[in-house]
Amino acid sequence: MNSTQKDSIPSYYANLIAPVRYDKRLSPSAKLLYAEITALTNKLGFCYASNAYFENLYGVSKQSINNWLKNLEECGFIQRHIYRAKGSKEILNRYITIFEKPIQINLNRPIQKILNDNNTSI
Repeated sequence: MNSTQKDSIPSYYANLIAPVRYDKRLSPSAKLLYAEITALTNKLGFCYASNAYFENLYGVSKQSINNWLKNLEECGFIQRHIYRAKGSKEILNRYITIFEKPIQINLNRPIQKILNDNNTSI
């Protein structure tokens, strides 16, 4: 590794939480990408890195990055927000937000049906 490559490697920490680490639906590479996204999310609360950034960082194809992101999104650990130019397929911005727990399905139920009574008074 030459000094230029070494200088371009990020030097901040990443988190790989247990729900992601032990989710058998995720590939090991998707788990690593999740950790990278957490590191990039620490500053602003979202990740705005492009697929090309991840491709260069890990030395893999565009299709690999797309597959890993899709895997993470389908399992509910990330959400991608894509903003396109009006009347075009051109992507202006793409943001990724992370979830520490997978997104739960069917959260549009009345709150009374979701929560049990929590009355601890005597």
